[in-house]
Amino acid sequence: MKKYAFLWYLKILGAAAAVNCFIELLGRKSAVFMWKYMVENPAVFFINTAIILMLFLPVLFTKRKWFACILALAVWIFAGVVNGVLLTFRTTPFTAADFRLVKYALGMLTTYMSWPEIILSAAGIIGAAILCAVLWKKAPVEKEKIPFWLGAIIAGVNVGGMFFLVNWGISHNLLSVQFGNIGQAFKEYGFPYCFSNSLVNTGISKPGFYDEKLMQEIEKELRPAYTYDVWEEQPPNIIMVQLESFFDLYLWINNPVKEDPIPFFRYLKNHYPSGYLKVPSVGAGTANTEFECITGMNLDFFGPGEYPYKTILRKTTCESLPFDLMELGYSTHAIHNNEATFYDRNRVFSQLGFETFTPIEYMSNIEKNPIGWCKDKILTGEIVKALDSTEGQDFIYTISVQGHGAYPDFPYYCSQIKEMDDFVRDLIRTLNSREEPTVVVLYGDHLPGFSWDASEMLGGSLYQTQYVVWNNLGLPEEKRNVESYQLGAYVLNMLGIHEGVMTRFHQAFLDGRTEMTIQGSLVKTKQLQRKRKIEEEKYLEDMEALEYDMLYGDREIYGGESPFKATKLQFGIEPVTVDEIVISDHRVLVYGEGFNAYSKIFIDGKMTDTMYVWPELIISEKLTEKKANGISKADIQVWQTGKDKVPLGQAD
Repeated sequence: MKKYAFLWYLKILGAAAAVNCFIELLGRKSAVFMWKYMVENPAVFFINTAIILMLFLPVLFTKRKWFACILALAVWIFAGVVNGVLLTFRTTPFTAADFRLVKYALGMLTTYMSWPEIILSAAGIIGAAILCAVLWKKAPVEKEKIPFWLGAIIAGVNVGGMFFLVNWGISHNLLSVQFGNIGQAFKEYGFPYCFSNSLVNTGISKPGFYDEKLMQEIEKELRPAYTYDVWEEQPPNIIMVQLESFFDLYLWINNPVKEDPIPFFRYLKNHYPSGYLKVPSVGAGTANTEFECITGMNLDFFGPGEYPYKTILRKTTCESLPFDLMELGYSTHAIHNNEATFYDRNRVFSQLGFETFTPIEYMSNIEKNPIGWCKDKILTGEIVKALDSTEGQDFIYTISVQGHGAYPDFPYYCSQIKEMDDFVRDLIRTLNSREEPTVVVLYGDHLPGFSWDASEMLGGSLYQTQYVVWNNLGLPEEKRNVESYQLGAYVLNMLGIHEGVMTRFHQAFLDGRTEMTIQGSLVKTKQLQRKRKIEEEKYLEDMEALEYDMLYGDREIYGGESPFKATKLQFGIEPVTVDEIVISDHRVLVYGEGFNAYSKIFIDGKMTDTMYVWPELIISEKLTEKKANGISKADIQVWQTGKDKVPLGQAD
């Protein structure tokens, strides 16, 4: 029996090692790179094999050993294939966070895959399910059985050994719990470890140095909370525009483009405050760059690949630029020319202090690009609507979508950023003509999903985009590189606005960093470099403690209770209204104002197929005689509803 058990253990160990090689081959897309990883990091490769082995251990406890072995193989190979496919489309590896995005991925299948590819993939999944059923019946059933006590000993030793190896790898810096660069982490630590880490590691773990005393010390070091230091009489409107996959191709060393596709953005960079912006993702992850820019929080302290929009912000408010600026009398708006439910923005934006949110469901005269994304030029009018909707100053956070993939080819991408540059020109001209004090922060959320290498970039990183701060205030043309979580604080510092804990925390560091940069340019000594490193380490440690305290801890920095209450989010700026309902010829005709293609007629709480005629009229599908005779006007409502059929707001 011991020999029989040992032989089966060798089989599953060999299978785990083979699967490990196959997964890394798919992820690295090169047998040479896979071999290099194995040779240069044998301990890491062995640890990943031990992790893969965990799914094979049930083989020891069943007579259907071949079926159990094949099932474990299928699970890991499926994960490896998904990782390889995602790396092709977006250059970001497969993590547990992707399970929360499945419904969005299904909605975009036709954008990234052709119908033959979709049908083939569906057939493959169905075929795999059928194969599993057949294998359950047809796979050999072992006559001999490993005694339970022996299988338990082998499994227990392997589970314990796996945890020991992982902890040993972490303590010897072969592995890491937190990933600053998730793409690089998967290359260094292997897919099985990184994916498993993303399954169990979410949120921010309590730092060992976190306590009430530390929060008190951080609070003392914050910059004093005074506001409108420069613009006391009429503080400016502040507009942030996050440009989807917007990238200056001249930063790519192998750039084949002869004609500059973004001449206006380049003009702005040369004449206004600008610099590199370090972002948390590449090829995808719009919501995470957005999260850092709005909240000032560093995603490095969260779980690998985590989207806070899909985890903590579903139930917890968070200090943010909107909340901070509301304290100063600003009205706060969000605008996005895509579905409101994407990344759960329809739920999250109230947790971030936005008072209004205008998604595509509340926009009219939409024009789409060849692969189906709304063109950004519609955003100019929506920004103007938000500005005109209030008497005082406005903070407007705008998220574009036109530059989204998948790109048929590189020239197509160039044509899209050219149109986005045209949108930027139109927006600035429009705002400049209004003669209101205004600041516009423009930046790309991440690089597009092409197969690039960091060595091909002039900045030496795939995690850098660029930002520019257009303004009609005469701000100094400072050139400075910042992190995306520092951007808001940096811009507010230019305006003399110091409101909010995270804002003042970053401003204190950035001011100190400026002094050290100037000093370092004159006296480059090891002592000075060491001092800068120590200060930066303290800055990151304090930031981690602050983020934990604000979202998961005791809210000590706020005196024990968060001061932020979720807003009652209003969808759209201009109201959608119903003036008259007519039931005629088995149809429902609704007359009103503000209707668009997303206006849907609901009868008894159920959505009907609705035809949009013009902004004053929508008509329901033809009803059965029984249903038409049984309804009253009180049973009829109009809701703005997107493709996922989630009702957002009811017409008045």
